[in-house]
Amino acid sequence: MTDFLNSEGPIAAVGRVLLAAGLVAALSIAAGDAMAQKGQPVRLTPLQTLSPPSEQQPNPTKSMPTVIEKLPQTPSLQPFSAQPLVEAAPTPAPVKAKFSQGIEIDSLQSIDPDTVGTLSAARGGLGIDMWRGTSRELVERLLPHLPVNAPSLTMRDLMRRLLLSIAKVPAGPSAGTSLVTLRVKRLAAMGDLVAVNSLLNAIPGQIRDQDLIRVETDSRFLANDNARACPLVASQIRDNDAPYWQKAFAFCQALAGEHDKAALGVGLLRETSDEDEVFFTLFDGLIAGEPPTIQSLADPTPLHLAIARVANAQLPVDVVLSNQPGVLRTVAMSPNASNGLRLEAAELAQAVGVLPIDALRQLYNSIQFSDQDLANPLSRAEVEFGPMVRALLYHTSLIQTVPTAQAEAVARAFALGRDEGRYASTVRVFMPVLKRVPPSAELLWFAPEAARAFLLVGDRAGVSTWFQLMRAAALFNPDAKQALASVLPVARLIGSPEADEWSDRALTEWRNATAKTKGSDARAALLYNLFEGLGENVPDEAWEALINTDARSQVALPDAGIWHRLVQLTEVGVGETQRSVAEMPSAELAPADTGLAMQFAVTKPAASVVAGKTAVLPPAAAVAAPVQKRSTSKVPVGESVLISLLALGNAGPTRAHPLLLRQILKTLAAAGLKKEARNLAAKAALAAGL
Repeated sequence: MTDFLNSEGPIAAVGRVLLAAGLVAALSIAAGDAMAQKGQPVRLTPLQTLSPPSEQQPNPTKSMPTVIEKLPQTPSLQPFSAQPLVEAAPTPAPVKAKFSQGIEIDSLQSIDPDTVGTLSAARGGLGIDMWRGTSRELVERLLPHLPVNAPSLTMRDLMRRLLLSIAKVPAGPSAGTSLVTLRVKRLAAMGDLVAVNSLLNAIPGQIRDQDLIRVETDSRFLANDNARACPLVASQIRDNDAPYWQKAFAFCQALAGEHDKAALGVGLLRETSDEDEVFFTLFDGLIAGEPPTIQSLADPTPLHLAIARVANAQLPVDVVLSNQPGVLRTVAMSPNASNGLRLEAAELAQAVGVLPIDALRQLYNSIQFSDQDLANPLSRAEVEFGPMVRALLYHTSLIQTVPTAQAEAVARAFALGRDEGRYASTVRVFMPVLKRVPPSAELLWFAPEAARAFLLVGDRAGVSTWFQLMRAAALFNPDAKQALASVLPVARLIGSPEADEWSDRALTEWRNATAKTKGSDARAALLYNLFEGLGENVPDEAWEALINTDARSQVALPDAGIWHRLVQLTEVGVGETQRSVAEMPSAELAPADTGLAMQFAVTKPAASVVAGKTAVLPPAAAVAAPVQKRSTSKVPVGESVLISLLALGNAGPTRAHPLLLRQILKTLAAAGLKKEARNLAAKAALAAGL
């Protein structure tokens, strides 16, 4: 843990009482972590009284530093400067004020906090007019439902840009909801603590919102930053008697050594029938100095995790079931969790983008395996699965010096990752090993798998090397020719130069090369829809070959209103902005990102979407006709992103129906987000085994 007294600048003054409380908390945490590592009870010695602040206390959200603690090897949590990043939509023209003496001065109107952000259009924002054409009522209603658990880095990037963009407020009346508060809450739900901190800093200092203080407090607890969480808690306890603040204040009192006062407060909570038995168990263990036993913690709060860490309570295995990104990251970094639990949480956290890949590699490296395990890793990987097996294969690939043995370990890890819906994170973990495997004739069988992995991470040099091997072998080897044909469509989706000479013939060769594999019709339906969503041509005869009058697919589809709006947004943008993604020059294409982590749920081919409930869909070729042009007005970018994200949901692109994906790709492309559409398509294809 970083020593905040040495690593940070002077703490903004919030009164002598709060400063003392912060120091006490910091000392208590340091002592608690040290004892926890030695397996000893936490010793809490009375040092200083922690009291509520006076009524004249300044707003802690603005006066205290909002720097989130930097964790080892966690570049996504680099601390922000405490200097507010106040950016907002352009301020209205100055208003002239006249005084009785005839002196005339200019005064600026106050900044609307709902317009503030940290991303201008030049820095990746969606533009100051991103809500043009969208009603405020719709934004206020839909924003809280953004799918923050989606295992797609492309979706996460779009969500982050949507929430951090500097933009004018949507037109229309408000239901009394603060848009900036909604945005901060969604960023916190994403587990993006740095973004939470930066947006809080951007809010004008005079704004005091209880919800924002609660969000910042929870973020501090998740980051194991109790020294800054406790002053925030103390600022609220005088005027707010909600159970959350009472429990948090009792925890902070215990950290400060005020056991009797803390116990008294918790006793009163028990008498008021508060049903948080997990909190009471953890608190009792903390006061007693003995690690408490928690049987289940399926829905942990940041406060639960903070107390459990200080009390050295072993986290139960169901703690990851909540699937909250911030919770997953905290569990992955918690010393009071088992290795297996930390690995599971780390893989899930990496998939949703809250844990750096280096942190996952370090956890893999920290696992100790026996000589027997290391002697037969592939045999074990044939009958077992899960993070521990991938860690074993990672160890094996590092110690192997024979390229064939390295390739076998990597290939098996990729297969397990795809089967378990964690293909992308597995590829990222093994990428340093893959780069050390030299292409050779003996590894021709491995070439398609290696090429797909390099396509996923956007490594064009790696892609080129393995494609050269397949092309050279394809001149005389029919198997190599089929291998090359099998991977070309994904290269085309991503925009690799290896597929620049694409044609309908190449699509036919891919179909012939894969026709006899299991699930080939489903993969063909997916590929054709992705191609058409990006403006690629799919011959009518290819669609006709998929028609199956006996096939019906029972699938859960988006709400009818969301589907209607998706189509409407696409129609709005066809005339002015949409063009084939295949026509984009390579300079416009970003390297493929890593926004994929769940396996595509293979369904029977179907190609017509109705929405609102589970539906029976007709054959795949039924809706191959293009969308009719309706308008050339400018597409509302913010709404296009918002509706597309809601349509994909927490399952992400790899579990979406092919027809839904096609419509989303068209909607994003119409809004000018062609690179993002291409990345979503490529990751869905790779997860499906294309």
